[in-house]
Amino acid sequence: MKKALILALSLFSMSTFANTNDFTIEAQKSGIQGSFSDQAYSTSKVGKNNRINFKASGSAADVFNATIEYKDNVFLLALDNVNKQVVINGFTKQKAELVVTKELQSDIKNMLHSAQLHAEKIKGFQSTFDNESNTVLLKFFEFLATYPIDQPIQQTLSASTGPRIQGWTDICYAMGNRKTAVWDLDNGSVKTKSYIVGGHGFCAGRCGAGCPMFGDGQYSQDCLNHDACADVEGEQLGNCSDEWVSASDDFWFSPDCETPHSS
Repeated sequence: MKKALILALSLFSMSTFANTNDFTIEAQKSGIQGSFSDQAYSTSKVGKNNRINFKASGSAADVFNATIEYKDNVFLLALDNVNKQVVINGFTKQKAELVVTKELQSDIKNMLHSAQLHAEKIKGFQSTFDNESNTVLLKFFEFLATYPIDQPIQQTLSASTGPRIQGWTDICYAMGNRKTAVWDLDNGSVKTKSYIVGGHGFCAGRCGAGCPMFGDGQYSQDCLNHDACADVEGEQLGNCSDEWVSASDDFWFSPDCETPHSS
């Protein structure tokens, strides 16, 4: 009986707390929290400033909140899947608005790379969180990496206020086949170009930063339009600003493709 109790307590401990030299995670009442090291740093530079702290609560199917802290910057996500609203904010510890600079963009990419290295540990951690909620936390790291230089990390997408949730057209069925992307320029002209969905070395049409990282990925017409605009015009915003906004809600709310992306 005592051995069984010890084994049960041991298994419970493993499912509610995990700790290695550069990764910690623990269960909270309604979510998880933890930290990991920025892998861009050498082991000789390990310290408080290179820790990436994360916390998440709620449910991806309902209302989900996440916080990421790194180098005295704070990134907040509030996702309401019921009312189709997402709010993203970035602040310094002094509450100043974060605007993406080259240095901050590099930091965010380091955060994403480190999150990728620890993704399986986060997704496999046993808590009140389901796998989808763990994946949404990881996707927050990815979405931050889509912000271009000079863009404030302040965004609200809502079905009722602000830039409206515009809906999406799923193009998973076209994986490996050609689809035409359409985008407009500031001067009012319209351009088109044909792309192989899931191809061209950057998984054309996928919503997010590059190819799938934490799931099958979402592919939509809006995301294809923005990919094409960025590819041809050489900018994430500027002429491609409205395409970027249109693609943002697809990233958060459109369903994942069940078909694997083409190589």
